[in-house]
Amino acid sequence: MAVYVDPPASAEEIRQKLYDGHLLVMTQLPSVAKLVEYAREQLTELFAPHDPEHAHEFIEPEEMARLLGPWKPRFIHSDRSKALVRSIIEEIGFKASETHFDVPKPRTSFPVGHLTTGVAFAFPWHRDVWYSAPNQQLNWWLPVFPVRETNAMSFDLDRFNAPVDNNSGDFDYYRNNIGRLTTAASVKTEAQVRPGAYEHNPPNELVALPAPGQVLMFSGAHLHRSTPNTSGLARYSIDFRTVHVPDVLARRGAPLADTYCTGTAIRDFVNVADESRFDEETVVSIYGAPPADAMLVFEAPKA
Repeated sequence: MAVYVDPPASAEEIRQKLYDGHLLVMTQLPSVAKLVEYAREQLTELFAPHDPEHAHEFIEPEEMARLLGPWKPRFIHSDRSKALVRSIIEEIGFKASETHFDVPKPRTSFPVGHLTTGVAFAFPWHRDVWYSAPNQQLNWWLPVFPVRETNAMSFDLDRFNAPVDNNSGDFDYYRNNIGRLTTAASVKTEAQVRPGAYEHNPPNELVALPAPGQVLMFSGAHLHRSTPNTSGLARYSIDFRTVHVPDVLARRGAPLADTYCTGTAIRDFVNVADESRFDEETVVSIYGAPPADAMLVFEAPKA
C-alpha cells in the first residue's frame, strides 16, 4: 500500500487507487480550507469564551453532550456545509451527475476521561463497510485544527483485504437508524451497536496527519480507528463520503474481506448535481428488499 499526495491522476484512476487500498492526501482543493474556516467559526461561537481545543477543561461531559447534540445536526444540514462539500467533490474532478454524497459529519474526540460516547464516540478498529456502507464508498476526512499522533486517526494497511474477527454481524443499518434517535443522550455508556474488531493490535499501525486545509481520502473498506486521545487537546474533524454511480450499478468497488452486517446505507447518498437519490427498484435489485418496519433513512426528530 502507498500514500499518494496530490497524484497526477484522473478521477477514474483516483477511485481505483482507493479501491485498491491506497491512501490519498489532497492539498490543493480550495474549498477544503473554506470548510475548515467555516467549522472553526462555528466551534468558536459554540464554546465561547473558551478555545475549542481546550473547551473540555471547562465544560463537564453532560453539558458538552447538551451543546454538541443540537449543534451537530445544524452543521450537518446547513446549506453552507453542503455547498462546500459539493465544491470539494467537483474540484477533485468527480462529475457531479455521476457522484452521490452524504452529509458532512463533524466529529469530536476529547481526551481520555472526558466525553467519549454518543455524539463524541471514539471509534475502535473498524471498517465503514461493517456499518452497512457500500463497498464503493470513498471517505474524505479533514482536520479542523492541527492533529497529532496522539489524537488523530490510524490505519492497519496490512489487513485491507484480510479478515479480522469482528462483531459486524450484530449490526443492522435499519435498526441502527432507530437507535440514533437517542445518540445525544449517551454520556457515560454507549447505547448503539458499534461494530469493531476483537482485540486487534496491529504490528504496523499508520497514523495519518493531514494538515488543516488538506483532505485524506480512503476506502470505506479500510481497517482504521480513532487514536485514543492522550494529547490533552480536543480533536475536531469533518468527514463525508461519496459513491460513483456507474461503479455502484456495475458492482465495482473495494473488496469485502469480513463484512457480516445487514441493511444498506446507500439510500443516504444524494446526487451532487440535483440531490436525487438512487431509485428504490435499483437499490432492491442490488441490496435486497428491506423489512416492512425498517427505517430506511435516518430522520432526526423535529425540534
